[in-house]
Amino acid sequence: MKHHNDKKRGGRKTMRSAPAAKASRKTVSNKVTAISAAVQAAARRPDIHPLDRAINELRGELAKKPDDPTVLSRLGALYYRRNDLPEAERFLRKAIAANPRRSNYHNNLGNVLCDMGKLKDGIVEYEAAIAIEKADNPDKAPSPEAATNLELAKTEYRLIHERIEYLERALDLDVGAAEELNALGCGYLLRGERVKALSLFRKAAEADPRSLQAGLNLAFAHTLDLHAEHINEAVAETAGYIVRFPGNGRLYIHWAELLESCGLLDDAEERYTCAIKHDIRCLEAYDLLGRLRLGQGTLNSQDDAWRAAQNAIKDLESGAAKTSYTSPGAPSAAQSLYDAGLAAVARSRFFRKSLPDWKAVDAGLRAAAQEGQLPSNSGNSAILNIAAKASLLRAQLLENDGKREEAMVVLDNIPLTDEMAAKIWFERGALALRSGDIDKAMKSFDKATLANPRDAVAYHSLRFAFDGYRRYWTERIRFETVVKSNPRDAIAHFNYASALYSVLKDSEALVYYKKALELDPHLSDAACGMGKALQRQGHGKEAEAAFMKALELEPGNVEAKRLLNGLRAQKSMGK
Repeated sequence: MKHHNDKKRGGRKTMRSAPAAKASRKTVSNKVTAISAAVQAAARRPDIHPLDRAINELRGELAKKPDDPTVLSRLGALYYRRNDLPEAERFLRKAIAANPRRSNYHNNLGNVLCDMGKLKDGIVEYEAAIAIEKADNPDKAPSPEAATNLELAKTEYRLIHERIEYLERALDLDVGAAEELNALGCGYLLRGERVKALSLFRKAAEADPRSLQAGLNLAFAHTLDLHAEHINEAVAETAGYIVRFPGNGRLYIHWAELLESCGLLDDAEERYTCAIKHDIRCLEAYDLLGRLRLGQGTLNSQDDAWRAAQNAIKDLESGAAKTSYTSPGAPSAAQSLYDAGLAAVARSRFFRKSLPDWKAVDAGLRAAAQEGQLPSNSGNSAILNIAAKASLLRAQLLENDGKREEAMVVLDNIPLTDEMAAKIWFERGALALRSGDIDKAMKSFDKATLANPRDAVAYHSLRFAFDGYRRYWTERIRFETVVKSNPRDAIAHFNYASALYSVLKDSEALVYYKKALELDPHLSDAACGMGKALQRQGHGKEAEAAFMKALELEPGNVEAKRLLNGLRAQKSMGK
C-alpha cells in the first residue's frame, strides 16, 4: 500500500508518521483545555481523513509543547504525506530551529524542498543530514536513505533543472529564436510540463514557419495526452502541420496515433498508410499498420492499405527509391543491400509473421554495414549513414532472435556520424532499458538529447528512464531497510518487485513477486505481477495461470481481469 507522498515523488523515502494515539482518542482528560477537547472530538468523526485526524491530535500536543522538535517534525511529516508542502516546510524548519542536530529532520526537509522544485536547497539539506551523521559517527558510512536521496537529487538537478536554467538563459540572449524555443520546450517536457512544452513548440513554429522540428515536437507532445482531453485540438493542429509539410511520414504517424487513441481506427489506418506512401523506408509505419489491421481482423484484406504496403515493399526490393541519395559517390551496392533487408523486415511486420530466413537478411545487412568500415568510404557521409541504418536494423533482428547482448555489441560499434549520432544513442538507450540496464539507458538517452537538443522523443525517453531509475533505487533502499526488521514483509517484497518490473528486470521481479505471494498467500496483486512478468517474458500459458490465480484470490481485481482478457484475445487472434 502506498502513501500519499509516493505519488508525488517516486524517489524519496517515506517520512516517519505519527503513531496512532489510541489512548487519547478513547478518553479526554478533565484537565485538557476546551480546544484540545474539540480536537479530540473531531478526531473521532468518521468522515475525517486519517491524516487529518493524526494532524489534529499532534496540534493538540503542540498547543501544550509549542517548541517540541519531535512534535514539529512529526507534523511536518504528516503534512508532507498530505501533499501540503508549504506547511510541511514550515513545521520542519521549526523542528530544525529547535534541534538542528537531527539528521532526519534535514533529510525530510530535503524531500519537501525537492518536491517543491527547489532542488538546490534540497541538496543543501541532504548534505547537511549526511554531515551530521558523519560528525556523530565518523567511522560509519551515511545511511542508505540519505546517500540515495542526495544522489537522486543531484542527478535530477543535472539532467533536468540545470539544463532548463541554461536553456532559459540562452533564450534570453536570442528572444524568439525557433531553435532555442524548441530546445526549451523539450526541457519542459523532460520536467513533465507537457502543456508548457506545447506552448514553447507553438512559439517556435511562429518564430520559424519552416521549422519541421517544431511541428514534430508538437505532434509528439499531443500523443502524450493519455486521457485525450483535447483530442480535437490536437488532431487539427497536427493536420495543419501536415499541410505545411506534406511529405513527412513521421507527422502522419503521430496523426494516426491521435486518431487511434480516440477510437477512429479506420481514419488511423488511412494515416498510417499515408506514412508509408510518403516514406517507404519508415519501418515503424508498416509495424503499426499491421498491428492495427490485426486487431480489426482485416490483416489479409486486399484493400487500398494492403496494396499501398505491398507496392512500397516492391519498390524497395526493386531499388526504385535509391535516387533519394544524390551525394557524389553514393553507395548503390550498400543502398541496395539495405533496401532488400528493409523490405523483408517490413513485409514480416506488416503481415505479423516471422522473418522466413532472418540469417540471410542479417548477412545482407552486415554486408551493407561493412561498407562503412572501408577506409575509402571514411569521408562519404551517405555510405556512413546507410551503414549505420543497416547496423541499427541488424540489432533489431538480433534482439528479436533473443540475442540482446550481441545486439548491444552491434549498437556500441556503430560509428557516430553527425546525422546519426542522436538516433544511435537513442537506440542504445532503448535496448539498455529493455534489457533492464537502467543506468546505461539513462546515460544513453542523455547523450541522445545532447546530440540533438531539439528532439522531444529523446527527452521524453530520458524522463521515463530517470523515473524508473529513481523508483528502482528508492524501492531497493526501502526494501533493504524494511526486511532487516521484518524479513517476512510481503508488501515490501511486492513493492520492490514492482520497481524491478518497471525497469524491465523481469526475471528478478518474478522472484520477488513469488516471494511476496509466499509470505501472503492472499496478495492478489502479487499474483497479477507474476502474470505481467511472465507474459513479457513470452510465457503466455504460465501468465494466464497467474492472472487466474489473482482473480481467484480477489474476483474484483480489475487489472488482472483486463490483462487476462487481453491475453486470451491475443491468443485467439494468433489462431
